[in-house]
Amino acid sequence: MAVKEALAIGLMLLLSACSSVPSENFEAASRVAVRRVCLTSPGIPDRPQVTIINPIGAGFGVLGNLIEAHRASGAQQEMQAVLAKANYDYGSALTDSVFLAMGKAGFTMVRSPDSRPEKERERFLTNYPQMKRVDAYLDVYADYVGFQALQSSEDYRPHLEISARLVDAHSGRILFQDRIVYGFSVATDEDAVLVRAEDNYRFRDRAALQANPLVTARALQNAIEAVAWELAKQFM
Repeated sequence: MAVKEALAIGLMLLLSACSSVPSENFEAASRVAVRRVCLTSPGIPDRPQVTIINPIGAGFGVLGNLIEAHRASGAQQEMQAVLAKANYDYGSALTDSVFLAMGKAGFTMVRSPDSRPEKERERFLTNYPQMKRVDAYLDVYADYVGFQALQSSEDYRPHLEISARLVDAHSGRILFQDRIVYGFSVATDEDAVLVRAEDNYRFRDRAALQANPLVTARALQNAIEAVAWELAKQFM
């Protein structure tokens, strides 16, 4: 079971590094018609991630990657326990932060009562809920929620990657679409909106991430709020 889980995580890391969402800027003229926005239930990973972009084992081929995937699996379980001790739900935090940020951007926000289908946790929704008096649907999913180090010898820092799409409720036309990344990124500036990680949240190793659950949760919350606000700014 451990080997299967490690292989699954290795595949997830590869797909995350290669993911891309074509950008579609929000046109100012659309703002007149888009006032009331429904936030659909965001898609989130079932576990927080803790990874190293360039681990030492990467130079040892398939075996090295398998070892790194196994390490990442153990780190995920540790982080899950840390956030549980802090009573921190990153899924609810992302939902609330996006909802509040979009409200500050001037939209009247409502929440969808529908839960997100499991098969669409890591992609945009195929269908949107039928809601009255809604101008558009905001569809958000996270590819990555957790911490990341640039290489094995460097500190872990909060890392978050989300994809967002605003869809016209009447025509189904995509009004906005982009990917926002907080922290390190293998993407170029053309691939995503990049948000620089704050320097005041650094963790030397996995032990440091576990030392104070409240501080670790606060670091992740800070990243989520920053990304939510960056999303809202795309409509201002």
